[in-house]
Amino acid sequence: MLEEFTKPNMTPSWVPDATKQLPKIKDIIETSRNSGVQVIYTCYVFHSTYVDMNPAFRDGLTPLDKLDDYDGPLLFQKESIDPSIKPDYARDVVIAKPSYGAFTGTTLDYVLKNRKVETVIICGTMTNYCCGTTAREAHGHGYKVVFGSDINSTDDPQLQEAELKTLRRGFALVLTKDQIKQALLGNGPYADTH
Repeated sequence: MLEEFTKPNMTPSWVPDATKQLPKIKDIIETSRNSGVQVIYTCYVFHSTYVDMNPAFRDGLTPLDKLDDYDGPLLFQKESIDPSIKPDYARDVVIAKPSYGAFTGTTLDYVLKNRKVETVIICGTMTNYCCGTTAREAHGHGYKVVFGSDINSTDDPQLQEAELKTLRRGFALVLTKDQIKQALLGNGPYADTH
């Protein structure tokens, strides 16, 4: 939930309106902290030449390297997590990532193993890029994955539903924010999930 995705004046047109997710995500973050669950943020932070970015982005192998409709300031030059869900730097972990998935080229797996985490809860944007890729990577690393159906967003409702269907069938337990919150509080049918 970087400002590049949540602030309309910074956002290229292909980015979804992620701003509406912020209150729900803030609620899950606060519930997680209060329940003793480690909160981990991932973000893009690149050198001004983007030399540390996934080469597939830089070399034209993916369409997202071409922001023809965007002529604003350089994107992702500093940690830009939306202020409404700002990390608590004394408790939370912030990990910079070079690509869609939060495991590729990062220390996320070490952080989770050192904290003895078995289940990850994923929320953010975009569902069919960063969030879905991270869910698949987490599954591949042997973690149980909980994916928020209404705390992940993308720019196309059909793609949102398709991604949720795929994740539900093969990679994650897909729950609503309220179901996740109840589980974190020790209530409801998924209480033993975390």
